[in-house]
Amino acid sequence: MFDYVRPTPHVHIFRLRGYRAVRRVVTGAALILLGIGYLLRQQGLVSTNDLWLIAPLLIALSGVARLVAAPSWGSAVRAGLRFAVAAYLVVVIEHVGGWTIGATWPVLLIAAGLSQVGYAFFSRRLREEPNW
Repeated sequence: MFDYVRPTPHVHIFRLRGYRAVRRVVTGAALILLGIGYLLRQQGLVSTNDLWLIAPLLIALSGVARLVAAPSWGSAVRAGLRFAVAAYLVVVIEHVGGWTIGATWPVLLIAAGLSQVGYAFFSRRLREEPNW
């Protein structure tokens, strides 16, 4: 989550990784979609339950934004994981095959554990700082 930058031997600066423009595009798109969804709900064109489908759309949009901003293998894997989470949410929200959050929450625990183990094995390793 943080990049460690050390410009001089005794100054430590943390800066947040990510692209500001991508975060703004995803946030702006989220606000636009929520506004359109609530306008459609007030007009009676969609139900409140259908508004929950905005969440998977936003997660998939963040995956697309990641692919556009930084096209690399790491970004492709992270975007693929976001697409998988979005697909899982659509299945759970629509109750496809009788799946609900209550019935499938262990799957989320397993996925979170696998992501942590994968991150530990494949992430960029930070070297130990020398203790001056």
